[in-house]
Amino acid sequence: MKRDLWDAEHKCTKYNHLMKKKLVTMEGMAVRSWECLKCSEVVLHPEDAQKMLTLNKMRKGVSVKIGELGSSLVVRIPKELVSIYNLSKGEEIKIKVFNDKKMELELAV
Repeated sequence: MKRDLWDAEHKCTKYNHLMKKKLVTMEGMAVRSWECLKCSEVVLHPEDAQKMLTLNKMRKGVSVKIGELGSSLVVRIPKELVSIYNLSKGEEIKIKVFNDKKMELELAV
């Protein structure tokens, strides 16, 4: 069984003081972190930091190919986004159309 880093205790590298868990919002995303109450040093959870970096790259846009499945067309979602949004086969996504050049995907809740 994989041990979750979030459950471990972390100490400040400067003062060896126990750090407190903290959720911070960075660029619209909730990021797990730890903060030293003595020196205010903040350390980001590495998995959340990686997700944030990936989302930043994806905000610029990523090209995907349209495929064909039977008589329907399909859009492939990059594995990085599948991982970040915990997507799986069979989930529903809402498509919103804005004009003849722009549409948006929204996860069904």
